[in-house]
Amino acid sequence: MDPDFIAKFHSYELVIPAWQMVFYVIVISFCLLSTQYKVGLIITYSFSLYWGFVLYWGDVVGSFSRYPGAVTLYIVSGLLVVILMIIACLRGY
Repeated sequence: MDPDFIAKFHSYELVIPAWQMVFYVIVISFCLLSTQYKVGLIITYSFSLYWGFVLYWGDVVGSFSRYPGAVTLYIVSGLLVVILMIIACLRGY
């Protein structure tokens, strides 16, 4: 193991707020312990979409001027997957 590993690890900043990570871990643990796997997948995907979109809002806005189609595709496809997952859960698939 690299002796500088710990030093490198401490040099990174956490981008995701700690309270959001704790909330996510509590919610996903509850879903998995209660065998609500589909709900757990929806929550995981939703948090990933949220963290990728909201926390990097400045990068998203900057990319929108350069790549409007890519950002639109990211937003639409992310929301579409969440909607389809909710519909699948409600129908019992």
